[in-house]
Amino acid sequence: MRWTHPTLGPVSPGEFIPLIERMALATPATAWVLETAISQIAHWRGAGIDLVVSVNISSTNLHEQDFAFRVSKVLERHGVPAEWLELEVTETAVMTDTAQALVQLNELAAAGIRLAIDDFGTGYSSLAYLQRLPVHVVKIDRAFMIDLDVDPRQLSLVTMMVAMAKHLGHRVVAEGVETLAVLKLVQATDCDEAQGYHFARPMAADELVYWIDSDLLNLSSC
Repeated sequence: MRWTHPTLGPVSPGEFIPLIERMALATPATAWVLETAISQIAHWRGAGIDLVVSVNISSTNLHEQDFAFRVSKVLERHGVPAEWLELEVTETAVMTDTAQALVQLNELAAAGIRLAIDDFGTGYSSLAYLQRLPVHVVKIDRAFMIDLDVDPRQLSLVTMMVAMAKHLGHRVVAEGVETLAVLKLVQATDCDEAQGYHFARPMAADELVYWIDSDLLNLSSC
């Protein structure tokens, strides 16, 4: 989500999302984002572009007793298979009410929807914690990528986090990769995926199609 204010200009999600949550707008905001994202998945699939799309959800959503049911209904309405949607939730959001969160997460997982722990390492990380959650993906927080190429201790920590998560059967994503040097170190840890400004800045859906086409063209000419 991006907000371009008529006088303030671009406003980052880090500024307006907390405000949305404090104003009890998380439920309608997430509903709008899910509808938009799943509709976009259907559009891309119709154009021959198969992409798993990740959507962040909040602790408020995990307290909605019919949340998993409503997500499944949106997927069904747009004819999108559940495995093409990934929902990201932070450790802190789950720990707000672990019992209720687990109910919704288990229902989402049972429906075939991919689940990811976002900002891993900044909350209540532990082996026991990860074992309890029906998640498929662990996303290492961007804070651990800072100074990765100049601090051997940071690299050792990230290497251990990747190994731990993979040992538990999770796919691992490094967030906040902004330079080639950091990317190469992340690759050396056997991390599965990386995301960040090194690859591209946030862009609109139509721009992404052109970016993918140009990226594939560049790869084919190498």
